[in-house]
Amino acid sequence: MKVPPAPRLLAAAFALASLCRVAAQALPEGRRIAVTLDDGPAVGELKDLDRFQRISAGLLGSLEAEKVPATIFINERQLSVEGQRDARAAVLANWLDAGYDLGNHTYSHPSLNKIPLWQFEDNVVQGEVIIRALMAERGRKLVWFRYPFLDCGPTPEVRQKFADFLEQHHYRVAPVTVDYKDYMFAGPYSRVLRAGKPDLAEKIRQAYLGAIDVEFGEAERISRELFGYEVPQILLIHCSELNSVTLRDSIAIMRKRGYSFITLEDAMSDPAYSGPGKYTSDGGSWFELTADTLGKHVVDDAEGRVPKWVIESGHSSR
Repeated sequence: MKVPPAPRLLAAAFALASLCRVAAQALPEGRRIAVTLDDGPAVGELKDLDRFQRISAGLLGSLEAEKVPATIFINERQLSVEGQRDARAAVLANWLDAGYDLGNHTYSHPSLNKIPLWQFEDNVVQGEVIIRALMAERGRKLVWFRYPFLDCGPTPEVRQKFADFLEQHHYRVAPVTVDYKDYMFAGPYSRVLRAGKPDLAEKIRQAYLGAIDVEFGEAERISRELFGYEVPQILLIHCSELNSVTLRDSIAIMRKRGYSFITLEDAMSDPAYSGPGKYTSDGGSWFELTADTLGKHVVDDAEGRVPKWVIESGHSSR
Protein backbone atom coordinates (compact mmCIF):
# COMPACT_ATOMS: atom_id res chain seq x y z
CA MET A 1 0.00 0.00 0.00
CA LYS A 2 1.31 3.40 -1.03
CA VAL A 3 1.96 5.85 1.76
CA PRO A 4 0.79 9.36 0.85
CA PRO A 5 3.57 11.93 0.92
CA ALA A 6 3.85 14.18 3.92
CA PRO A 7 2.18 17.57 3.44
CA ARG A 8 5.50 19.40 3.48
CA LEU A 9 6.97 17.10 0.83
CA LEU A 10 3.85 17.48 -1.28
CA ALA A 11 4.01 21.27 -1.00
CA ALA A 12 7.68 21.21 -1.92
CA ALA A 13 6.94 19.06 -4.95
CA PHE A 14 4.23 21.47 -6.12
CA ALA A 15 6.57 24.43 -5.54
CA LEU A 16 9.34 22.75 -7.54
CA ALA A 17 6.96 21.95 -10.38
CA SER A 18 5.78 25.56 -10.43
CA LEU A 19 9.35 26.84 -10.51
CA CYS A 20 10.13 24.49 -13.39
CA ARG A 21 7.12 25.78 -15.32
CA VAL A 22 8.16 29.41 -14.73
CA ALA A 23 11.74 28.64 -15.71
CA ALA A 24 10.58 26.90 -18.87
CA GLN A 25 8.45 29.91 -19.79
CA ALA A 26 11.37 32.25 -19.09
CA LEU A 27 13.73 30.38 -21.41
CA PRO A 28 14.34 32.33 -24.63
CA GLU A 29 13.06 30.91 -27.87
CA GLY A 30 16.64 30.77 -29.11
CA ARG A 31 18.84 33.15 -30.97
CA ARG A 32 17.62 33.88 -34.48
CA ILE A 33 19.15 35.81 -37.33
CA ALA A 34 18.22 36.99 -40.82
CA VAL A 35 21.12 37.21 -43.28
CA THR A 36 21.17 40.11 -45.73
CA LEU A 37 23.83 40.89 -48.31
CA ASP A 38 24.37 44.37 -49.75
CA ASP A 39 25.96 45.60 -53.00
CA GLY A 40 24.88 42.58 -55.00
CA PRO A 41 25.47 40.62 -57.03
CA ALA A 42 29.27 41.21 -56.66
CA VAL A 43 30.56 44.51 -55.32
CA GLY A 44 33.18 46.34 -57.36
CA GLU A 45 33.24 43.87 -60.23
CA LEU A 46 32.29 46.16 -63.12
CA LYS A 47 34.65 44.70 -65.73
CA ASP A 48 35.58 41.06 -65.15
CA LEU A 49 32.49 38.95 -65.91
CA ASP A 50 34.13 35.69 -64.83
CA ARG A 51 35.00 37.05 -61.41
CA PHE A 52 31.54 38.65 -61.09
CA GLN A 53 29.90 35.27 -61.76
CA ARG A 54 32.33 33.37 -59.54
CA ILE A 55 31.79 35.63 -56.51
CA SER A 56 28.02 35.53 -56.84
CA ALA A 57 28.04 31.75 -57.34
CA GLY A 58 30.26 31.34 -54.27
CA LEU A 59 27.82 33.29 -52.10
CA LEU A 60 24.74 31.55 -53.46
CA GLY A 61 26.34 28.11 -53.25
CA SER A 62 27.36 28.68 -49.64
CA LEU A 63 23.86 29.70 -48.59
CA GLU A 64 22.28 26.78 -50.44
CA ALA A 65 24.72 24.28 -48.94
CA GLU A 66 23.96 25.58 -45.43
CA LYS A 67 20.21 25.88 -46.12
CA VAL A 68 20.23 29.50 -44.95
CA PRO A 69 17.60 31.96 -46.24
CA ALA A 70 18.83 35.40 -47.24
CA THR A 71 17.91 38.65 -48.95
CA ILE A 72 20.38 40.16 -51.40
CA PHE A 73 20.23 43.92 -52.02
CA ILE A 74 21.06 44.86 -55.58
CA ASN A 75 22.83 47.80 -57.20
CA GLU A 76 21.68 47.56 -60.82
CA ARG A 77 24.69 49.60 -61.95
CA GLN A 78 26.56 46.30 -61.72
CA LEU A 79 24.40 44.91 -64.50
CA SER A 80 24.93 47.79 -66.93
CA VAL A 81 28.19 46.66 -68.49
CA GLU A 82 28.26 46.76 -72.28
CA GLY A 83 28.35 43.31 -73.82
CA GLN A 84 27.64 41.63 -70.46
CA ARG A 85 24.13 42.79 -69.54
CA ASP A 86 22.32 39.52 -70.26
CA ALA A 87 24.95 37.39 -68.53
CA ARG A 88 24.90 39.64 -65.48
CA ALA A 89 21.10 39.69 -65.29
CA ALA A 90 21.17 35.88 -65.48
CA VAL A 91 23.09 35.89 -62.20
CA LEU A 92 20.08 37.52 -60.51
CA ALA A 93 17.78 34.95 -62.09
CA ASN A 94 19.91 32.25 -60.44
CA TRP A 95 19.29 33.78 -57.01
CA LEU A 96 15.55 34.00 -57.59
CA ASP A 97 15.27 30.51 -59.02
CA ALA A 98 17.06 29.19 -55.94
CA GLY A 99 14.33 30.75 -53.80
CA TYR A 100 16.19 33.79 -52.48
CA ASP A 101 14.77 37.27 -52.20
CA LEU A 102 16.03 40.45 -53.86
CA GLY A 103 15.85 44.00 -52.57
CA ASN A 104 16.57 47.45 -53.96
CA HIS A 105 19.81 49.10 -52.83
CA THR A 106 19.57 51.91 -55.42
CA TYR A 107 21.16 51.93 -58.86
CA SER A 108 24.60 53.32 -58.03
CA HIS A 109 24.80 53.40 -54.21
CA PRO A 110 24.64 57.15 -53.45
CA SER A 111 24.13 58.59 -49.96
CA LEU A 112 20.83 60.30 -49.21
CA ASN A 113 22.80 62.50 -46.82
CA LYS A 114 24.89 63.89 -49.69
CA ILE A 115 22.68 64.33 -52.77
CA PRO A 116 19.32 66.08 -53.37
CA LEU A 117 16.22 64.06 -52.53
CA TRP A 118 14.88 64.11 -56.10
CA GLN A 119 18.15 62.70 -57.39
CA PHE A 120 18.16 59.95 -54.78
CA GLU A 121 14.56 59.01 -55.59
CA ASP A 122 15.46 58.79 -59.28
CA ASN A 123 18.32 56.47 -58.33
CA VAL A 124 15.91 54.23 -56.42
CA VAL A 125 13.56 54.00 -59.40
CA GLN A 126 16.46 53.34 -61.75
CA GLY A 127 17.62 50.61 -59.41
CA GLU A 128 14.45 48.53 -59.70
CA VAL A 129 14.04 48.19 -63.46
CA ILE A 130 15.52 44.72 -63.90
CA ILE A 131 14.88 43.19 -60.47
CA ARG A 132 11.20 44.17 -60.43
CA ALA A 133 10.68 42.61 -63.87
CA LEU A 134 12.54 39.41 -62.94
CA MET A 135 10.50 39.03 -59.78
CA ALA A 136 7.22 39.73 -61.55
CA GLU A 137 8.02 36.99 -64.08
CA ARG A 138 8.14 34.59 -61.13
CA GLY A 139 4.98 35.88 -59.50
CA ARG A 140 6.87 37.69 -56.76
CA LYS A 141 6.85 41.29 -55.54
CA LEU A 142 9.72 43.64 -54.82
CA VAL A 143 9.32 44.62 -51.17
CA TRP A 144 12.62 45.48 -49.51
CA PHE A 145 14.75 48.60 -49.67
CA ARG A 146 17.99 49.36 -47.85
CA TYR A 147 19.68 52.73 -47.54
CA PRO A 148 23.23 52.85 -48.95
CA PHE A 149 25.70 53.51 -46.12
CA LEU A 150 22.62 53.27 -43.83
CA ASP A 151 22.25 57.04 -44.43
CA CYS A 152 18.63 58.06 -43.87
CA GLY A 153 18.72 61.73 -44.94
CA PRO A 154 20.18 64.93 -43.48
CA THR A 155 17.02 66.58 -42.12
CA PRO A 156 13.65 65.52 -40.66
CA GLU A 157 11.92 66.99 -43.71
CA VAL A 158 13.99 64.93 -46.17
CA ARG A 159 13.53 61.79 -44.08
CA GLN A 160 9.76 62.22 -43.99
CA LYS A 161 9.47 62.97 -47.70
CA PHE A 162 11.52 59.92 -48.56
CA ALA A 163 9.49 57.77 -46.16
CA ASP A 164 6.38 58.93 -48.05
CA PHE A 165 8.09 58.05 -51.34
CA LEU A 166 8.86 54.53 -50.10
CA GLU A 167 5.28 54.04 -48.96
CA GLN A 168 3.94 55.17 -52.34
CA HIS A 169 6.25 52.66 -54.04
CA HIS A 170 5.29 49.87 -51.61
CA TYR A 171 8.73 49.43 -50.08
CA ARG A 172 9.67 48.35 -46.58
CA VAL A 173 13.02 49.40 -45.13
CA ALA A 174 15.37 46.63 -44.06
CA PRO A 175 17.23 47.65 -40.89
CA VAL A 176 20.54 46.30 -39.59
CA THR A 177 21.59 45.16 -36.12
CA VAL A 178 24.82 43.23 -36.75
CA ASP A 179 27.47 44.91 -38.88
CA TYR A 180 31.02 43.72 -38.33
CA LYS A 181 32.42 46.00 -41.04
CA ASP A 182 33.24 43.13 -43.36
CA TYR A 183 34.05 45.56 -46.17
CA MET A 184 37.08 46.81 -44.21
CA PHE A 185 38.55 43.31 -44.45
CA ALA A 186 37.23 42.54 -47.93
CA GLY A 187 39.05 45.32 -49.80
CA PRO A 188 42.49 44.48 -48.39
CA TYR A 189 41.84 40.75 -48.86
CA SER A 190 41.14 41.10 -52.58
CA ARG A 191 44.00 43.54 -53.16
CA VAL A 192 46.68 41.39 -51.52
CA LEU A 193 45.32 38.27 -53.20
CA ARG A 194 45.61 39.89 -56.61
CA ALA A 195 49.04 41.23 -55.70
CA GLY A 196 50.25 37.63 -55.37
CA LYS A 197 50.36 37.52 -51.55
CA PRO A 198 48.25 34.47 -50.63
CA ASP A 199 49.79 34.12 -47.15
CA LEU A 200 48.82 37.68 -46.22
CA ALA A 201 45.37 37.14 -47.73
CA GLU A 202 44.92 34.09 -45.50
CA LYS A 203 46.03 36.10 -42.47
CA ILE A 204 43.38 38.72 -43.26
CA ARG A 205 40.81 35.97 -43.73
CA GLN A 206 41.55 34.54 -40.30
CA ALA A 207 41.42 37.99 -38.68
CA TYR A 208 38.04 38.55 -40.30
CA LEU A 209 36.60 35.31 -38.97
CA GLY A 210 37.99 36.15 -35.55
CA ALA A 211 36.11 39.47 -35.52
CA ILE A 212 32.69 37.87 -35.97
CA ASP A 213 32.34 36.52 -32.42
CA VAL A 214 33.34 39.88 -30.94
CA GLU A 215 30.82 41.87 -32.94
CA PHE A 216 27.99 39.44 -32.27
CA GLY A 217 28.74 39.78 -28.58
CA GLU A 218 28.42 43.55 -28.90
CA ALA A 219 25.12 43.33 -30.80
CA GLU A 220 23.69 40.95 -28.22
CA ARG A 221 24.77 43.24 -25.38
CA ILE A 222 23.26 46.34 -26.98
CA SER A 223 20.01 44.52 -27.71
CA ARG A 224 19.65 43.54 -24.06
CA GLU A 225 20.43 47.11 -22.94
CA LEU A 226 17.80 48.65 -25.23
CA PHE A 227 15.03 46.05 -25.23
CA GLY A 228 15.73 43.79 -22.27
CA TYR A 229 16.13 40.74 -24.52
CA GLU A 230 17.94 39.68 -27.67
CA VAL A 231 15.92 40.62 -30.72
CA PRO A 232 16.12 38.49 -33.86
CA GLN A 233 19.30 39.94 -35.33
CA ILE A 234 19.57 41.24 -38.89
CA LEU A 235 23.05 40.77 -40.31
CA LEU A 236 24.59 43.07 -42.89
CA ILE A 237 27.44 41.72 -44.99
CA HIS A 238 28.46 42.50 -48.55
CA CYS A 239 28.68 40.56 -51.79
CA SER A 240 32.48 40.47 -51.72
CA GLU A 241 35.14 38.03 -52.80
CA LEU A 242 36.06 37.51 -49.13
CA ASN A 243 32.51 36.50 -48.18
CA SER A 244 32.28 34.23 -51.20
CA VAL A 245 35.03 32.05 -49.68
CA THR A 246 34.24 32.48 -45.95
CA LEU A 247 30.45 32.51 -45.71
CA ARG A 248 30.15 28.88 -44.66
CA ASP A 249 32.74 29.47 -41.93
CA SER A 250 30.83 32.57 -40.80
CA ILE A 251 27.59 30.61 -40.65
CA ALA A 252 29.31 27.95 -38.54
CA ILE A 253 30.39 30.64 -36.06
CA MET A 254 26.80 31.91 -35.83
CA ARG A 255 25.47 28.41 -35.28
CA LYS A 256 28.02 27.89 -32.52
CA ARG A 257 26.60 31.00 -30.82
CA GLY A 258 23.18 29.34 -30.88
CA TYR A 259 21.65 31.08 -33.90
CA SER A 260 19.07 29.59 -36.20
CA PHE A 261 18.42 31.26 -39.53
CA ILE A 262 15.15 32.94 -40.47
CA THR A 263 13.86 35.18 -43.23
CA LEU A 264 13.98 38.95 -43.06
CA GLU A 265 10.18 38.94 -42.95
CA ASP A 266 10.21 36.69 -39.89
CA ALA A 267 12.82 38.81 -38.12
CA MET A 268 10.82 41.97 -38.77
CA SER A 269 7.76 40.47 -37.09
CA ASP A 270 9.43 41.00 -33.71
CA PRO A 271 7.85 43.94 -31.80
CA ALA A 272 11.22 45.70 -31.52
CA TYR A 273 11.11 46.51 -35.22
CA SER A 274 7.74 48.22 -35.00
CA GLY A 275 8.96 50.26 -32.04
CA PRO A 276 10.45 53.70 -31.70
CA GLY A 277 13.34 53.60 -34.17
CA LYS A 278 11.62 55.44 -37.01
CA TYR A 279 14.59 56.82 -38.93
CA THR A 280 14.55 60.03 -36.92
CA SER A 281 18.31 60.59 -37.25
CA ASP A 282 20.57 60.81 -40.28
CA GLY A 283 21.43 57.11 -40.25
CA GLY A 284 22.93 54.08 -38.57
CA SER A 285 21.97 50.65 -37.35
CA TRP A 286 18.55 49.88 -35.91
CA PHE A 287 20.06 49.97 -32.45
CA GLU A 288 21.51 53.44 -33.05
CA LEU A 289 18.23 54.73 -34.49
CA THR A 290 16.26 53.28 -31.59
CA ALA A 291 18.68 54.64 -29.00
CA ASP A 292 18.41 58.12 -30.51
CA THR A 293 14.64 58.01 -30.32
CA LEU A 294 14.70 56.75 -26.73
CA GLY A 295 17.22 59.36 -25.67
CA LYS A 296 19.79 56.66 -24.93
CA HIS A 297 23.35 56.28 -26.09
CA VAL A 298 24.73 53.23 -27.87
CA VAL A 299 28.46 52.63 -27.62
CA ASP A 300 29.72 50.37 -30.39
CA ASP A 301 32.93 50.90 -32.35
CA ALA A 302 33.19 47.97 -34.73
CA GLU A 303 35.14 50.13 -37.15
CA GLY A 304 37.72 50.96 -34.49
CA ARG A 305 38.19 47.27 -33.70
CA VAL A 306 39.37 46.38 -37.20
CA PRO A 307 43.13 45.76 -36.86
CA LYS A 308 45.24 48.57 -38.29
CA TRP A 309 47.55 46.13 -39.99
CA VAL A 310 44.60 44.83 -42.05
CA ILE A 311 43.78 48.31 -43.31
CA GLU A 312 47.44 49.15 -43.95
CA SER A 313 48.12 45.89 -45.76
CA GLY A 314 45.35 46.72 -48.20
CA HIS A 315 46.74 50.18 -48.92
CA SER A 316 50.26 48.91 -49.43
CA SER A 317 49.09 46.43 -52.07
CA ARG A 318 47.44 48.89 -54.45
